[in-house]
Amino acid sequence: MTMARWKNTKGNSALLDPEESCLLFIDFGGTVPGLRSDPPTIGPAHCAVLTKAVDLSVPAFLSYMGAEDAAGLHSPLSQLVPEEAQLRRSVVNPCRDDRHWETVSALKRHCLILAGGWPEGSLAQAALDALGEAYDVYVLFDLSNGLLDVHNSPVAARLIQAGVVPMTASQLILEWGDSETLDPPSEE
Repeated sequence: MTMARWKNTKGNSALLDPEESCLLFIDFGGTVPGLRSDPPTIGPAHCAVLTKAVDLSVPAFLSYMGAEDAAGLHSPLSQLVPEEAQLRRSVVNPCRDDRHWETVSALKRHCLILAGGWPEGSLAQAALDALGEAYDVYVLFDLSNGLLDVHNSPVAARLIQAGVVPMTASQLILEWGDSETLDPPSEE
């Protein structure tokens, strides 16, 4: 017996649809002035998620404070994201920067996937604000530095209590990959 391969219609699957997703990496370039001096850790999983996003045409943005222009980002991630998607902001919370938020909301994608170098600050604030704007918010806990241990972190508890869905980089890549293999059955 051969199982037919099929493509889910939008809204009919719990898997994240790349066509409805937008990725925002917050504070992985430079430091947060006056608030954090340690540069965030960036590993192969960060690059793998961004590479998969590029492969699937998922809009991906780097949000940062500090340097005057995108050239100020000193991060391996900046090599994977076009300069126009490297968004400098003037406030801690990316959702409170008008140009930032207009860029993301203009995409009309309801699944916002976040990772952050400063989870208890800019990441948490962005996640909570996005929930308030009726986005489905997913946080890549394993790519978010600092206090995001899903079992022992008050930051994680606050985000989950508010409605954020915790995920891992591998889980996201696998879900997005699954969307590529779900083809409609042939009519032959």
